[in-house]
Amino acid sequence: MAVRLIENASHRGSWNMAVDDSLLESTADSLTPTLRFYEWSAPTLSLGYFQKYADRWSHPESSDAACVRRGSGGGAIMHDQELTYSYCVPTADPRSTAVTGLFDLFHQALIRTLKNLGVTATICGNPHKNDGDAPFLCFERRSSVDVIIDGYKVCGSAQRRGRGAVLQHGSILLARSQKAPQLPGITDLASTQISSNALQKAWLQELSDALSLNFKVGQLTEAESTSAVKIERERFAAAEWTEKK
Repeated sequence: MAVRLIENASHRGSWNMAVDDSLLESTADSLTPTLRFYEWSAPTLSLGYFQKYADRWSHPESSDAACVRRGSGGGAIMHDQELTYSYCVPTADPRSTAVTGLFDLFHQALIRTLKNLGVTATICGNPHKNDGDAPFLCFERRSSVDVIIDGYKVCGSAQRRGRGAVLQHGSILLARSQKAPQLPGITDLASTQISSNALQKAWLQELSDALSLNFKVGQLTEAESTSAVKIERERFAAAEWTEKK
């Protein structure tokens, strides 16, 4: 199967989230999966859909960073020194029906990629449950499918289901951010410098094998870009959305 690949580019947080939502909508109609890699033009805190906006002030290091609210759940993520991906696939694809199926495929492929780059990472497995409230930051939480190095989470993903399609997006921490100094990245933990472009290139090969897919470089259609502009204006760039909870 051919999959459209939208290669790594750096954008503001509200645009990144709007494009992911636009792709979720268009995938249901086109039935063509899209894999997108992206970065963030400025350090940006993204809140999980169900988090309270006021809780962002509980993390002072990120208090002066831009803030958006994701359409997916989970804890807050400080997007800075990282590579982010999103994968939109029609629900007609049987792999999209399993809750953890796509998580496993992407995360195991990442672990093999890191091994080839000289870094040892593993799947978290059954994490110890936190007593009381979950930590504010996503990367201080643990789920069974997270990718960890020496006990620290370096990759986590979340899903959102729409009409006829599934969006999975996730973050890979490459290095420690000054906006979240308590979270080391791959470079800090493995003493190995890996650029976002190098990781993307190596991971693509593993994903191609794992998913039995061929990637074809493309870009947003005019309709998807128009939709993303509208979604950003009405949702992700609007205070009513970001501060709704």
